[in-house]
Amino acid sequence: MTVTGELVARDDRGGTTRGTVTDDRGRVLALVVQRSHLVPVDSPPAGAGAPAAGPPADMPLREVLGFRAVAPDVLELPSTAFAANGMGNVHGGILCAGAEFAAMSALGAAGRARTTSIDIVYVRPADAGGTTTFQTRVLHRGRTLAVVQVTAVNSSNKPCAVATVVVQGEPR
Repeated sequence: MTVTGELVARDDRGGTTRGTVTDDRGRVLALVVQRSHLVPVDSPPAGAGAPAAGPPADMPLREVLGFRAVAPDVLELPSTAFAANGMGNVHGGILCAGAEFAAMSALGAAGRARTTSIDIVYVRPADAGGTTTFQTRVLHRGRTLAVVQVTAVNSSNKPCAVATVVVQGEPR
């Protein structure tokens, strides 16, 4: 995969970026637009980085991170350095991937089901040193379209992110 991004606009409070994710044939897999807020810091963050030895290249992300289903509508991400950003929090991309994994699990989706949209709001940091739980609520389930709301909560049971995941294909 190839990921590209560009800064669209920036002001004193933050910036907006957009980008694409493409496969090895150049097909677009995802379009991304992100609004970021700048936070002043006194020095560069020093957090729990990923271990020097990475996982095998052919290991699926879900396994690398250790996601586990604890109920049909609940998925857990245990503490892992692979999910941490430089500040020791779960990286926003990992929260987004976790929301997708949880939505697919809640739907029992397999085969031809594909995520076509994820809208996620980051409410507060999720500490990578604790367990992050993804709770799902199916808002709509039709023949070929499903909409799932996923709330990621930290080890203090406070919401960290809320996502709306749209799945098309055969979500049943």
